[in-house]
Amino acid sequence: MKARAFPQPAAVAIALALAAPLLSCSPAGRPGAEAAGAGPRYFGDVTPPREDVLTYNNGAEPESFDPGLMSGQPDGRIARMIFEGLAVPDPETLEPEPGQAYRWETTPDGLTYTFHLRPGLRWTNGDPVTARDFRWSWLRVLDPRTGSRYASLLYPIHSAERFNQGEVDSSRVGIAAPDDSTLVVTLENPTPYFLFSVMFYTCLPVHRATVERYGDRWARPEHIVTNGPFRWVEWRQGDKVVVEKNPDYWDAARVRLRRVVAYAVEDLNTSVDLYKAGVLDWNPSGYIPSPYIPYVRSYGDFRHGRYHGIYFYSINVSRPPLDNVWLRRALNYAVDREAIARDLLKGSRDPWGGFTPSGYPGYENPPGIPYDPRKARECLARAGYPGGKGLRRIEILFNTSEDHRRIAEALQAMWKQTLGIAVELSNQEWGSYLQSTVALQYDVARRSWIGDYLDPTTFLFLMRSGDGNNRTGWGDPEYDRLMRESERELDPVKRMAILRRAETIVLDRGPIIPVYHYSTNELVKPYVRGIFQTALDTHPMKGVWIDREWRRRAEQTAAAGAAPAREARR
Repeated sequence: MKARAFPQPAAVAIALALAAPLLSCSPAGRPGAEAAGAGPRYFGDVTPPREDVLTYNNGAEPESFDPGLMSGQPDGRIARMIFEGLAVPDPETLEPEPGQAYRWETTPDGLTYTFHLRPGLRWTNGDPVTARDFRWSWLRVLDPRTGSRYASLLYPIHSAERFNQGEVDSSRVGIAAPDDSTLVVTLENPTPYFLFSVMFYTCLPVHRATVERYGDRWARPEHIVTNGPFRWVEWRQGDKVVVEKNPDYWDAARVRLRRVVAYAVEDLNTSVDLYKAGVLDWNPSGYIPSPYIPYVRSYGDFRHGRYHGIYFYSINVSRPPLDNVWLRRALNYAVDREAIARDLLKGSRDPWGGFTPSGYPGYENPPGIPYDPRKARECLARAGYPGGKGLRRIEILFNTSEDHRRIAEALQAMWKQTLGIAVELSNQEWGSYLQSTVALQYDVARRSWIGDYLDPTTFLFLMRSGDGNNRTGWGDPEYDRLMRESERELDPVKRMAILRRAETIVLDRGPIIPVYHYSTNELVKPYVRGIFQTALDTHPMKGVWIDREWRRRAEQTAAAGAAPAREARR
């Protein structure tokens, strides 16, 4: 069969121009749909590709392809295709399933995990994958010289934090590989979410010889060695990453896609247009402009749901006058989250004044920060800037996105109207924006966080003093004490109460400004199978496949008068 073409940037522009009559997706545009009376309407072209190839928008250009250094969702999507950890998430529930380890056991006290690797595992260069590869990779993440922003994810391991802080050497860390197929991990305290941590991309193994040979350039296509269901074959910076099925993967027989093409399209309008034109098979959550949501909601390939993510702003407390807690409280109380969610985002998101999302089993979220203009003005006066007098201009930093700009403009207007302060907007591309936030070169910065595992600590750990993902300059001894106490507490009810007190401190001290709770709003072609809506918006590609018989099956189901069957996982 003829291979599917993948447009280069210029070709994409030509394709969009030729398809212009089809691409209007504003409320005034003509819906792309099936023929009248033929069942559900679909948004644009629904012709399956001739080959087993999936295309999707990955958003921003990944900052890094090194699992130990990456911290963004675009990076993580690529890493999970080309690497595989000890355990992998179930595509629907995200519960841990065997990956490179075919089984594991835990001691009764919950302190020791023993992982048993599958026999015959291979890197893409033919080398065997061993338990020592995992030990070396995890110690590399913890090594302070690596500078991993996610090193704290491994802090539950015995002496891991002390090693990361330079207090002990690596021999003291509770990671052992007694032989090539066995990894033994000893924890400081029982950690209910540890297996979820093991599935995160920071814990993916890397090939030691390649890292040591090429240094910072080891994760380039011409050098990289991987162990996942796909292998990296092409990268055009600012355009796309292409991976193909790895024939040496231990479970290659169950990998049904021959190739995956991940485009880097930051402009949300362009992303939707490419989906409608049939260039993209999947437009993930976050890449549909908010004003379009009410319009595309009626289509059969649109999916909406809530997941564990928060959109917020960081405040750089190390930069005066933002070191003033009363000023930070004033900025928080002056934000009308309801108006942003209702009017600006067209109901596609829920307003949220807390730091942790809803839905964690056993966790009661503390009261969120309300919109209170009167209290905002009182706090500003207590900060020493009544009516905004004497306060310098505040700068809001955000990365390139129309929605990010519109929300920043809303805050700019709210703070001007309620507090009388001058606000300047600063837009940077993703890479520069990340560097600015990490280096604390900003006043107020747009942030978002997606949960890495199903526990409140995936958010609350961010605000510990010195955490690589804190990026606010804020630290609080009482907060740090509570987080340490939560790690020692075995009673789940008491543990959740401790975490709730910790979140209350964050909301009171104001190093962050919560705005909304994330929802999934995505477009998935009806012939794409295996992409499920999940609590963490994580989608393993191993089980994804192209169903060229989708239309016939849909017609048969409709003719039989039956409810749509649950999507097959095969």
